[in-house]
Amino acid sequence: MLDNLQQMVILATVAHEQHFTRAAEFLGISKSQVSKQIRYLEERLGVQLVQRNTRSVALTEAGKQYAAFGRQIVETMQDAEAMVAGYRNEISGRLKIGIAQSFGNAQITRLLSAFQEKYPALELEVHLFDHRPNLVEDGFDCWLAIHEHPPEGMVARKLGDCQFKIVAASSYLNEHGEPKNPADLREHNCITYQSVQRTYDQWLFQKDGSEQSVTIRGSYRINNAPAVLEAAKSGVGIAYIATYLLSDEIESGQLKVLMPSWKPTLKLPVYVVYPRREFLAPKVRHFVDFLAENIDVANRYQPAVESM
Repeated sequence: MLDNLQQMVILATVAHEQHFTRAAEFLGISKSQVSKQIRYLEERLGVQLVQRNTRSVALTEAGKQYAAFGRQIVETMQDAEAMVAGYRNEISGRLKIGIAQSFGNAQITRLLSAFQEKYPALELEVHLFDHRPNLVEDGFDCWLAIHEHPPEGMVARKLGDCQFKIVAASSYLNEHGEPKNPADLREHNCITYQSVQRTYDQWLFQKDGSEQSVTIRGSYRINNAPAVLEAAKSGVGIAYIATYLLSDEIESGQLKVLMPSWKPTLKLPVYVVYPRREFLAPKVRHFVDFLAENIDVANRYQPAVESM
């Protein structure tokens, strides 16, 4: 029985890591032991679970389904460990964090060293990406997301809302003129953020209680927010850009804020999302609290609220 449970956990780890060596490192055993135990498991079950090649590991359909049961065992064990750690308030182990890429580069990675200095026994594994992950299947402890709709069935603590400014470089304005109101944007080259999940070609504004939405067009579409900033600085066109990306570009004169009487009103909420568990590991709880306390809410966001 114990050997069977061990093999299930090993397969679940291989499925998660997608690599024999990384699975072995995570489990603290040799790569040959991982391979041998999976081979024993396949022989005992009489079915192929893993497709092997020289570079990667892929699971068969039977392997994926069997590994899911192993994952449940791992999660039960983690819940038990978290329950006991809660009694000791122990902050240790590995904390796997997913972060929205542009936001992470601009705001969060600078804070992680302070968090790790506070909890030196904790090992941080940070992944920057812009897609929507499956937290449980991908093994994330939490995800810092800029998203209108956090995943259902998860705990989502709202940290605030992104603020925006509409900006352009002097080189662009000198050649094309400066828009005075949102309608003028239809005559300008506007830089559009466009990804697989969303396209922002509707720019929203407010003035004296009146709202206006403008459908913009332009010759430059890009799926990376920091690249939108760089394109604006180089004079490509006008950008509707999140303030968390801005440092001293406005103060230094690299970019000019346009139409100051019209306030951009797009609001993108920032959440820290984590799986709902009966016993939340102290490392996750402390990290969530650390984010809420240390992100530059006053300058970057509206006051934080909590949403479940």
